[in-house]
Amino acid sequence: MKKLIALFAVVAAVFAVSCSSPATPGDVAVNVYQLIADGKYEAVAEEFHYDSEDPNEVAEAKALIVSLCKEKAGPQIEAKGGLASTELVEEVVAEDGNTAKATVKFVYGNGEEDTQDIDLVKNSEGDWKVAFNK
Repeated sequence: MKKLIALFAVVAAVFAVSCSSPATPGDVAVNVYQLIADGKYEAVAEEFHYDSEDPNEVAEAKALIVSLCKEKAGPQIEAKGGLASTELVEEVVAEDGNTAKATVKFVYGNGEEDTQDIDLVKNSEGDWKVAFNK
């Protein structure tokens, strides 16, 4: 019985880790667009890396991202019938391992297709985040 409980604990831990934040730059890029399509704009803002340590500046930047999602990106996706699919086309990690570029392809509900390049950086915790370029 103890072995069964230990095995269950290991499986639960692996599951918890695998369901946490996306592990690769491409995963993050695809996830951000799905969050926008789902209307989870505050979660989108959490997927960005902010250079500033000033909490007020970070809050301001997050508010800007949420606003842009609500006013521009979200409505544009909705107007095209939502996202039918999102796929990673290419992921290129720099030699230093701290920056990357991901190319994501979207197919909208109305059949239109689009691709976007997303710059990403690895934060101090080792997580990939979308680069916030002012």
